[in-house]
Amino acid sequence: MFPTPPTLAPQHHIQTAVIGAGIIGISIARALACQHAHEVLLLERAHAIGSGISSRNSQVLHAGIYYDRNAMPLKAQFCIDGQKSIYEYCRRRNIPHKRCGKLVVAANQEQRDVALPRLMECAARNGVRDLRMLSKHDVADLEPNVVSEGAVLSPSTGIVDSHALLTSLLADAQECGATLALNCRVQGGYVLPSESRGNGRRRIVLIVDGAEIACDNVVVSAGLCSDAIASNILSSITHDTTQSVHKPPSSSCLPTQYYAKGNYFKLENQKSPFERLIYPLPDPNGGLGIHATIDLSGTTKFGPDVEWLDCDLDDHPESKIDMNVDPTRADSFYRAIRKYWPDLKDGNIVPDYSGIRPKLWHPRRHFGKDGTKDFVIAGKEWHGLSGLVVLLGIESPGLTSSLAIGQHVANMLR
Repeated sequence: MFPTPPTLAPQHHIQTAVIGAGIIGISIARALACQHAHEVLLLERAHAIGSGISSRNSQVLHAGIYYDRNAMPLKAQFCIDGQKSIYEYCRRRNIPHKRCGKLVVAANQEQRDVALPRLMECAARNGVRDLRMLSKHDVADLEPNVVSEGAVLSPSTGIVDSHALLTSLLADAQECGATLALNCRVQGGYVLPSESRGNGRRRIVLIVDGAEIACDNVVVSAGLCSDAIASNILSSITHDTTQSVHKPPSSSCLPTQYYAKGNYFKLENQKSPFERLIYPLPDPNGGLGIHATIDLSGTTKFGPDVEWLDCDLDDHPESKIDMNVDPTRADSFYRAIRKYWPDLKDGNIVPDYSGIRPKLWHPRRHFGKDGTKDFVIAGKEWHGLSGLVVLLGIESPGLTSSLAIGQHVANMLR
């Protein structure tokens, strides 16, 4: 591990560079190093691993019940496969986790009679068979403090210590020879001519704090900055008319990432009223609704909400976003929480933290019709360049899907 940027000679060569040491990047580095014996350099601009999107989520292991297989095939498959893999991994490695279960509650009869059965049907199409439909009386027996017209119980939903998971996965990758370089900002890159490898494939040169690293493969898993970094690399081909890159007739452009801020509040001065995670039905504005989670320490948190940010934010958006939680958003939280927990007392939720979700659609740009709500894992078929894999829109259920995504990307580059 490098505490500061390593001294690398110009055109230093590495087989595979993975940009971003969050849960996704580490999972990819681990799969490449341990399963395919790649020489992997894991580049992280921050001073610690998992300090971006990976450190600002609910730490929930989802069951895969929300994602329409036709519209969101990657989320549907990776969530289900990933949850199984993470539970098994946590058991083997003694990573703190809890299969606590989740209730998705109906606030009215229409949600009970229409939305909950639709959710059950979606889950069944995805292969999730353990859901149970509950009456309002069943809900009261399981969670006496929850008010609802009924609910769906997902017994396999759980929570995990995501930092312990990150640390363990990184140790695996390093044992297999991967190298972590912290405080290393990837400023961009360019593509060398095909002669640079002698096999018709081009090497990609990354510019890392002024040093140049020639790579056979590059995986861009840089969260909020993935589209900017990938576009910078690909623009070198566009601007160099001497290079010929086959591009498919469609899907030749990478989608743009947009950003939704999710705010969290935590409960104070009242005992946690729940044994399980409590979720409303999904928010059509782009989230799963303001839900209640209980972390492994017993703290009850509520969120996230959906605060869409300026759709014209350009590269390095995190430097332009206020990560503080606006206390005035508490009013909307009280209204949402009291739909399923009316006994929440005034003054008993306080601002906690926020996170940013990269999305591939924006209500002010696409009006919910265009764009995609699925993950995008873009290889040569998207952009025409062998050896480059770009991950975009990796929001929830990214944590749950991480091991499955790592396996998928490693298979793309083996």
